[in-house]
Amino acid sequence: MKYDPNSELSEEQLKELSEDDFFAYLDAKAAYLKGNTIPLDEYHIKRFTAITNNGVMTDGDMKRAKKLGMKSEEVRAEKIKEAAKNIKVKKPDLYVKAHKTNRSQWFD
Repeated sequence: MKYDPNSELSEEQLKELSEDDFFAYLDAKAAYLKGNTIPLDEYHIKRFTAITNNGVMTDGDMKRAKKLGMKSEEVRAEKIKEAAKNIKVKKPDLYVKAHKTNRSQWFD
């Protein structure tokens, strides 16, 4: 079953699906939503880890957060690099085409 973001299935339609179709629909929806996300940075990974562990962070948690943060920064850098390839920059004119030479020309 394929996920269509323009026409999502209702609760009744989801209940009517077989188990295999339901999980296929959820997998397709997760793949679609994953394409529009960015990974968390190190700061937010540490915060969410602390929240889930009731404010207790071990050394292992800190090391894991740093590794995940470095991986996410690489992913972000790649996305920025890909987006920068598509940008078309207009080159500015280097020379002034018309300029005023005398002070008397400044006032009309």
